[in-house]
Amino acid sequence: MMIWKFFPKTLNSNIINHKSIKMKKLLFFLILFPATIIAQKNNNGKVYDKHPALDIAEKFGQAWISGDTETLKSLVGEDFRMGSAMNTNPNYEGGDINNLLGQSSWMSKNFINISLKNKGQAYPDAIEYKRSGLFVQTFQEFIAWDKNNGFKIKTPFNAVFVFDKKGEKIMRFWWADNRAIWQKWNLSRQTIKNGTIYKDHPYIGKVRQIWYNLAQGNLDKVWKDFSPNARVNDSNSIDQNSKSLKDHQNYVGEVFSKFEFVSIDEVGYPDFIDYEGDGGVVLSWYNMTVKSIKTKKNIILKFHSQHDFDEEGMIVLETLYYNDRLLE
Repeated sequence: MMIWKFFPKTLNSNIINHKSIKMKKLLFFLILFPATIIAQKNNNGKVYDKHPALDIAEKFGQAWISGDTETLKSLVGEDFRMGSAMNTNPNYEGGDINNLLGQSSWMSKNFINISLKNKGQAYPDAIEYKRSGLFVQTFQEFIAWDKNNGFKIKTPFNAVFVFDKKGEKIMRFWWADNRAIWQKWNLSRQTIKNGTIYKDHPYIGKVRQIWYNLAQGNLDKVWKDFSPNARVNDSNSIDQNSKSLKDHQNYVGEVFSKFEFVSIDEVGYPDFIDYEGDGGVVLSWYNMTVKSIKTKKNIILKFHSQHDFDEEGMIVLETLYYNDRLLE
């Protein structure tokens, strides 16, 4: 049915005109919208990858890590301020020229092999802001060794230098780096207890039972204190990946299909280290003598083992050090 023929022509015309007006408004808005976005852009300066300020910032960085305090003094302006951008103290104000010189001098006396270089393919930028003046941004890596205890510090080191109006003197030096590595370094300079060592402990008894059951030929009982998901690290493994308990059991079975057990002797005494955190480890040393079924010759294997225990007293990791070439 043609519904439109029942409406007056004027009504039909008004509806069509109304739709046309809406379409024109929509089209005008779509045309205007991108122009509005473009109009919001504002050029606030220029970025340079070559600039005299970049040379000044580089000279500053090398003087800072080498303890060249005279050069540092010549590169900064009056009312110079510096500090870590990672500091979360709301009242933090950073340091002044005296802090800078003291920090530089201390580093040069206590760190060795210090380097401050661009990280990977990164490079610094000099930015001449229209409103804020001259800035330099660097993206580097700081590496140093503490000559007092051998601790290595390696951290990303991103810095911002703010220059004076002439672009000749550094007024602000703010940096961001990995605070965790500095905290770890700080702890390395202290004496901190991380557990208790026992020369007799039930867990030592569990490790002794491993060797006891091996000596008695009770291979099915050797693994009774191992977690089902335990892993085994063998120092002779080419790929250095840990093995599953089942794979290690198969390996031990293969060894004793070619060798007869003769004896096993504990060397010194085992230690159980009960760490401050979760779990602990038993360290032990053994001499095991086996006889080759083929050659009838005795072979002495010197073992060092480490057995890691979980909080339930189950062995979750066995690490073995010995020379398996003697079994060839």
